[in-house]
Amino acid sequence: MIRFNKYAVALKLTQEKVGRKEVLNEIFNKRFIDTSREVYEYIKFLKKEDIDVVASYEDLYPSLLKEISDYPLLLFCKGDISLLKKYMITIVGTRKISEYGKWVVRYLLKPFENNPNIIVVSGLARGVDSYVHKTCLEFNIPTIGVVAGGINKGYPKSNQYIYDEMVKKGLIISEFPPNRSVCKGMFPMRNRILAGISLATVVIESDITGGSLITVNLALEYGREIFAVPCNIDRYSLQGCNTTILEGATPLFLQEQLVNFCGKL
Repeated sequence: MIRFNKYAVALKLTQEKVGRKEVLNEIFNKRFIDTSREVYEYIKFLKKEDIDVVASYEDLYPSLLKEISDYPLLLFCKGDISLLKKYMITIVGTRKISEYGKWVVRYLLKPFENNPNIIVVSGLARGVDSYVHKTCLEFNIPTIGVVAGGINKGYPKSNQYIYDEMVKKGLIISEFPPNRSVCKGMFPMRNRILAGISLATVVIESDITGGSLITVNLALEYGREIFAVPCNIDRYSLQGCNTTILEGATPLFLQEQLVNFCGKL
């Protein structure tokens, strides 16, 4: 088990272009042992911003996420960090959600209304992600948003109000500290967290090359359960769900399927 001064690592990650590989190199060279005044000041900053830092060697770190080979060394968190220890399912999909897609989200989540034992995870992006979080907030279902860049940067500004509500009633997590700007490569990194943190991934309306399928493929690699909601065959741009079913995902068309899966947890 790798142990390190998590706040020293957090400070290192504030630097642009610094990620897991660079930090691991410094850990193995024993550069994250002693604290310094700079680290102490950074701890004060994080506390002022109500940001918790959970290290991969701590009990609160999600056990399933720790199973993947390139798990984040740190999780920066805003909100209820106790949610990290509960069972989770991830729901992802297109950024161009249809009215049918919205109906599917509500249909699938309705049985979990006011249930504190199942946590619904998504990526706080436009479309399916944001609608999943909004519906969870409406139905009083605990929800976690995994953002791509810095914990206060990695989501569209149009979702700021959802972010704010989730900080109060759920949880936001990122492997990057506040104020780290977002770059393209951070989105696949975010997707591995979405896939790794949950026992199952559900995909609703996805392009055959969309980011949702990156999450699905990673979940398959991690040995997780995959559910896909079938899509009309005349909607070529959303055939990712159907191709996922063709490749072995469970077709999801009844509430009871998800309820029964979660009931076994």
